[in-house]
Amino acid sequence: MEEFEEKIIKSIKSDMLNQSTLVEETVMKEIQKMHDEQLNYFMVGLKKETEAYLEKETNDLRLSASSQLSQETLKIKHDLLKLRMDFINQLLEGASKKIEDFVKSSQYKEYLVENINLIKVTPTGIFTVRKQDEELFNELLKEKNITANVQTGYFRFGGFTYSDLENRLEYRCDLSEKLEESRLLFREHSGFIITEGSDDHE
Repeated sequence: MEEFEEKIIKSIKSDMLNQSTLVEETVMKEIQKMHDEQLNYFMVGLKKETEAYLEKETNDLRLSASSQLSQETLKIKHDLLKLRMDFINQLLEGASKKIEDFVKSSQYKEYLVENINLIKVTPTGIFTVRKQDEELFNELLKEKNITANVQTGYFRFGGFTYSDLENRLEYRCDLSEKLEESRLLFREHSGFIITEGSDDHE
């Protein structure tokens, strides 16, 4: 039984390392693209869903424990799932700090210009930026000889949105959407399952 439990622990640790590496690489790539920012919302959502995932995995293990797994094995996996959740929370806190540093750097201006260049601005279009970026954004539009309406709104870190209802146009520099994709990727690839009659994991 001890040898079986050691195999499970090794499999879980290997899964945690592989999946945490996948999450870290994905998040770091999205930070470089800087497609928006509501990381607090994202972190809360991830925590809730991870807790729900933890509860589901625990319940599934209870069903199979009577025939295949001991209560000790159940507790081991439960504890390791909690450790993985703590690791992801730490990873996201680090990502948040990197995003904040990026917005304060000179690269942030280049990021805004790069995304403005992707838009075909119309007279009826409206840019929405955070209050602290309003002056900078107007200067960038002036440098590019673009006349457009600029209003302020809430952004966790920075970026902007552009909308033109009359021409049915919308453009978003929204990191939260990219981070949401990363979160979904994590959910789809982070789980491991102990099947009945086997000590393998997926």
